[in-house]
This record gives sequence, structure tokens and C-alpha cells, in this order.
Amino acid sequence: MMLPSSQAIEELIGEQFVDWVLDHVSLEVNSWPEIAVIAGVTPKPERIKKFVLQYFLVQQAFFGGRDTDPGFLGFAIANLSESADPTAESALEILEKRKQEELAGGKHAVWIKFLNALGVSDEEIRRAEPKEPIRNYVSELSDVYSNSDWQSSVGAYVAHDRSLSEEYKTIKEMLKRTTQLSEGDLQLFGEQMNVSHILDKIAFDNESKQLVWNGVRRQLAARHDLHKGLIKYLNH
Repeated sequence: MMLPSSQAIEELIGEQFVDWVLDHVSLEVNSWPEIAVIAGVTPKPERIKKFVLQYFLVQQAFFGGRDTDPGFLGFAIANLSESADPTAESALEILEKRKQEELAGGKHAVWIKFLNALGVSDEEIRRAEPKEPIRNYVSELSDVYSNSDWQSSVGAYVAHDRSLSEEYKTIKEMLKRTTQLSEGDLQLFGEQMNVSHILDKIAFDNESKQLVWNGVRRQLAARHDLHKGLIKYLNH
């Protein structure tokens, strides 16, 4: 049984607290009714395309999209860069490395390969526009990553990647059941992200743990609201 957040912040330190955060995120994501819908729905091909194209735009918001958009990751890097707290330095190095990997062609290229395999053309990808659920999500999380205490920004980052790992498992199973895509086509959804080390040096004092939890909580709330809006693309 999971400890309530107040008790976890008070009693758990270091690796214990980090493990609690990761377990909490996994349990919450898998409790969302929308995840259960994805696990059981058998949508038509056009519905699947619409859903994954919007989902792609959500992920683009994390790394940075068109033009000069820095994305949530860029906002988090800027936030940590402004901190005079030496504890922020190790977290900043991890985020900067992740951004550099993406600029080298990481996730975006894999997403394009997957969308093409699903039958989404490059022109359809270029013309895709984020709908209201995504716009609301971007607005909420831009504030979290840009304007929160840096520990909250890091907490949101950890919750994002952990929730994504859980979502990917369910989406991959849905795609395997409803499409003819190969395991290679679905490699994007087989990734398991482990970002817990970013919390290694900030999971000891209660104030920092509370700030981390604030970021986790806001990330999960925004992510759940997002799924409430996106699920309609598979349901109708």
C-alpha cells in the first residue's frame, strides 16, 4: 500500500523517496479510466492516425516544436540555469544532455519513422495542429517548468518520463492488436525511461521533497486532463 504524500515526504529519504515517487506515478497513470479505454478499444485506422498524430504533437511540446519553441525541456533548463543552488548543477547537466541528444535527431526522427509506417504522410505531419486539450496542457506545464522552483521543475520532468513509459506500454499493445505494424515499427513504444537519478541529490530535506512532489502532482494532473481530451479520437 502506498504511503500518502505527507508521510512519504516526512519519512522517506534518498532512494526510498525516489522509488516512492516513481511507484506513485505508475500507479496513478494506470488507474486513469482513459488508459483502460486505450487498452480495450478497437478503433478504425483513421481514428488511430488522429490519436497518434495528436500524441506526437504532445511529445513535440516536451522537446520543442517548430521554429524557435524551446519546449518544456528548454524551459526546465532555463529554470535550473538561473538557480544559484549548487545542488541544481547535476540535474542541469542531465537535462542539457537530454536536449543535446534530441537535437542530434533522437526522438523526433523515431516518431516520424513510426508515423510514416502507420500511413501518416509527411505532409499530414507538417499540417497537424494541436487541438484544445494540447493547448491547455502546454499552457499549464509551461508555467510549471518555467516559473516553479527548480525542484518542482525537476519533479515534473521525472513524472513526465515515468508516466510516458506507462502510457507507451498500453499504446503499444493497442497498436499491436489493431494494426499490422511490425515490432520494428513499434520500437518507439518499447522504450523504458529511467530518469530517477536526476533526483539523487535533492531527495533528502523535507522542503526539497515537497517541491519535487508539487511538480509531480501538477504534471500528473495536467497529463490526466490531456488524456481526457485525447481519448475522444479513439472513442468516436
